[in-house]
Amino acid sequence: MFKNYLKVAARALARQKGYATINVLGLALGLACCLLIARFVAHEMSYDSFHEKADTLYRVTLGESEVGEAFEVSAHTALALGPALEDAFPEVTASARTLAVIASGMAVIASSDDPSRVFEERGVLYADASLFDLFTYPLVSGEPSQALTEPGTVLLSESSAKKYFGDASPIGQRLNIRGALGGEYRVNGVFADVPATSHLQFDIVAPLADVLERPMYADGDGAWGWNNFFTYVQLQEGTDLEAFSEKATALLMETELGAEYVAANVTPRLAAQPIWDIHLNSEVESSDVNRGSYQTVFFFGIIGFITLLIALVNYVNLATARALDRAGEVGVRKAIGAYRGQLMTQFLAESAVTNAMALVLAAGLAIGLQPIVNRVLGMEISGALWVAPGLWAGFAVIFLIGTLLAGLYPAFVLSSFRPVAALKGQAQGAGSELWLRRGLVVLQFGASIVLVAGVAVVYSQLNHMRGLDSGIDMEQVIQVPGPRIAPRGADGASLYESRAAAEQVFKDELLAMSDVRSVATSYSLPGRGLSYGSEVRLESADPSDIEEAAMTWVSDGFTEVYGLDVIAGNGIEALPESIEDGEREDVVVNESLVRALGLASPSEAIGEPIDMGGDPKRIVGVLRDFSWFSAHEDRENVLLGRMQSGGSFSIKVAGSGLPQTLANIEALYGRLYAGNPFRYAFVDDLFDEQYEADQRFATLFSVFAGLAVFIACLGLFGLAAFSARKRTKEIGVRKVLGASVASVIRLLSVDFLRLVGLAFVLAAPVAYLLLQRWLDGFAARIDLGPGVFLLAGGLVLLIALATVSSQALRAATVDPVRALRSE
Repeated sequence: MFKNYLKVAARALARQKGYATINVLGLALGLACCLLIARFVAHEMSYDSFHEKADTLYRVTLGESEVGEAFEVSAHTALALGPALEDAFPEVTASARTLAVIASGMAVIASSDDPSRVFEERGVLYADASLFDLFTYPLVSGEPSQALTEPGTVLLSESSAKKYFGDASPIGQRLNIRGALGGEYRVNGVFADVPATSHLQFDIVAPLADVLERPMYADGDGAWGWNNFFTYVQLQEGTDLEAFSEKATALLMETELGAEYVAANVTPRLAAQPIWDIHLNSEVESSDVNRGSYQTVFFFGIIGFITLLIALVNYVNLATARALDRAGEVGVRKAIGAYRGQLMTQFLAESAVTNAMALVLAAGLAIGLQPIVNRVLGMEISGALWVAPGLWAGFAVIFLIGTLLAGLYPAFVLSSFRPVAALKGQAQGAGSELWLRRGLVVLQFGASIVLVAGVAVVYSQLNHMRGLDSGIDMEQVIQVPGPRIAPRGADGASLYESRAAAEQVFKDELLAMSDVRSVATSYSLPGRGLSYGSEVRLESADPSDIEEAAMTWVSDGFTEVYGLDVIAGNGIEALPESIEDGEREDVVVNESLVRALGLASPSEAIGEPIDMGGDPKRIVGVLRDFSWFSAHEDRENVLLGRMQSGGSFSIKVAGSGLPQTLANIEALYGRLYAGNPFRYAFVDDLFDEQYEADQRFATLFSVFAGLAVFIACLGLFGLAAFSARKRTKEIGVRKVLGASVASVIRLLSVDFLRLVGLAFVLAAPVAYLLLQRWLDGFAARIDLGPGVFLLAGGLVLLIALATVSSQALRAATVDPVRALRSE
């Protein structure tokens, strides 16, 4: 019996090839889009779920709030926090601290005996030995009990071990790591490559104890004074996180930091952030981790849902529209003895066959398109997600829903017709059937308008951000990192002097090149963060009257390289090259900080003594406002101090002859900094990298929105063809009576266009609310006016008009004699 149902279903689809193609293609495209988006969402939601102890692992965050202000939360905590929590609270079963130097970059000499084999490494992590107990980063060689327990040892990932030592065993080999926290290390083990779904990404792990022995951390105030560490804890199952937060905060207030918070009138709050929340929670300030966004996942989920909804609506609409054509077939079947249950099963079987075909095609499309989506997203989504039970269980549910939605109407309505009425052609659909189809058209085109409006707003916002005047001239500015490899055996003092001398020679010879306009050094670059952040206040102000600010150090020539305007006082060149311990440091600030401190004008700020985290400074110059970061953030309160040497080079060059200029710079760099890998980047490209995630979102959004509109138009095309065929005789009569082609096209099109107009009225408020929420994530954003929604509605209306008119024109140009003979 079941085989017979499938055979009849296949024959029915074969008889109606056009409608079957539209149904299967539209549904398959919607399912494929939804499947790709579901895999992306599943990938983003799967971060850190591979850890065996993921359910009990947390990162400790620190929130700070001034009176009446919201908490600003950071993942960076004090060095002493982890051990203090573990000692004080029994629910803390273990803790681990990490210090990442990923952003700064380090040079790795693969063998101490062969300084020519140098690699640029940006994935170096210093951690407590307990890191490998808390997290599931399995060792593939070496003793787990010795991991990170011996000073001067290091662990490598499998890929880095292969890179440095080839097929030779890395155990016992030595590495020379050069950088701010480098040193001589012996390879003590190899761990499996860190999964892409880990918020921490690293290739080299060294003992944190090696860092803590350095003077900067070993001095008296290092334990609570240094807050650039991540603190992870394992809590007992069932721990009350709110109670833990209150106890941990009370512990913090008992330390030396508590008095500082009281003096500054700032309220701190320690909290336990679940490990699975780290990747997507963009509200927690956290550098050096693999970041995502709940907002991106949410909006992609909305796109996937809308696309699938349009495809299902499209399928159901065509299925219900075609149902009455089979009333005669139903009459014959019932006349020869078919039961109602058999007819219902038959229609549901046909719906299941169509859905199954669409699902198979959708899976093939999704698998084929996945590499392209991966490239656009800039990530490698694990193939293991294709066999995830949850993913396919969800699509099994969608399959059942699609089967029932499209099959229930003909199954229940047509199977209820009386045989005589059906055979005489007197079986008519209820008026509710017509209203159902109209309502579904309104629904799918309303969803299409939301997506098209979204595409317009996303690209408008992206262009707005990129077109903003940052106040920094980054055009034709090349960044070259300073040397990372020092001569073997050089002591600190002589190394600093030799580097300072080489840096001055490098600058002088660069400026002697005809195509080099200006040169400067700095510890950070636009779009790449600032060196140091802290609270700032006027020394004459109340200690609680503080503002957040950030500082970096630059050399003379920096304002010239980047076109910064001095509007009051002096520039960087007027600052002293060095200061003695305890002396007040002169700084140049931007207008934002002047306003934040409550000073009436830039000129009033000149000579004003300020306090920055306990360090006395004096404002001697004010720069016109500039944006150091992307439009996602408000303009920062920035201070610039003068550095004598170090950091990276910013070189402004002429636009012509660039290849030769770069070759000359590389040759000079190699001569002065032998053994250091030369690399460069254009600063404007580095700055624009902040918008890469926005660009990827815009690209995928527009692709999926375009597919959704195409699917909607497929359905409208089928409905228009069906409507024209049902009115063939009417059209023939009208043409015999003198109706023009234009009037016939208008007759067949106007009803559909009214539905699209109604869809616009209903969709515009929904689109407005969703897009307002998306724009809330930007400090500098466009204003949402009616224009973008009218544009989206007009575009969808034109697409619908072109779709319907193609069928209307075909019907209007049929010979009226043939039309009158069609029934």
